[in-house]
Amino acid sequence: MITRIVILCLAVLGVTAAEASEDTLFQVVPQVGVRVGGSLEEADSGVSRDLQEGATFGLALELRYGRDDGWLQLWYSHQGSEVQAADGPLDVDVDYLHIGGTAPISSEGRVHSYVSAGIGATRFAPAGPGLSNQTRFSGSLGLGISVPFSPRVALRVEARGYLTLVDTDTSFFCRTDNGEGACAIVASGSSLFQAELTAGIAFGF
Repeated sequence: MITRIVILCLAVLGVTAAEASEDTLFQVVPQVGVRVGGSLEEADSGVSRDLQEGATFGLALELRYGRDDGWLQLWYSHQGSEVQAADGPLDVDVDYLHIGGTAPISSEGRVHSYVSAGIGATRFAPAGPGLSNQTRFSGSLGLGISVPFSPRVALRVEARGYLTLVDTDTSFFCRTDNGEGACAIVASGSSLFQAELTAGIAFGF
């Protein structure tokens, strides 16, 4: 009798452990995509200096909260772009680092949907000797879908918009030559908007 009880207890513990192993607490989500948009208006001439669309790659680190498939999120995304300055094209990297999270819209069926949001910083890093980087406050909002392949692996597709706050008359991509400063762009607007479409695989642990 005692042996049967022990076997039954071990079986219950085994099932509980198996169920617990399916509840992922942490996710790593590498992704690739494309980003479009972004325009800086020249303060002097009024000419619009557009960032060219370009491929992106990024990484999300996510920690589960609650029991309804919500995730706290650290989001990084990098884009190599180009802007047409007054003296010619200029290569520039645009990076976003945001803290936020995702909340489920629907978790029924094969395809799950969610909304994401974050706040953080945008960094503009121009290529070329002596050119300075610019970092500005930004926020993001997105919609996505998740298609689970297993309890720990899922396909993720997401559309996200970024809004970066830019002070009026902000100087971008500046260098100092022989004690004199020169800037490729002096912006007159107050914000910069970009949109991004990404696809990635979520790996749960």
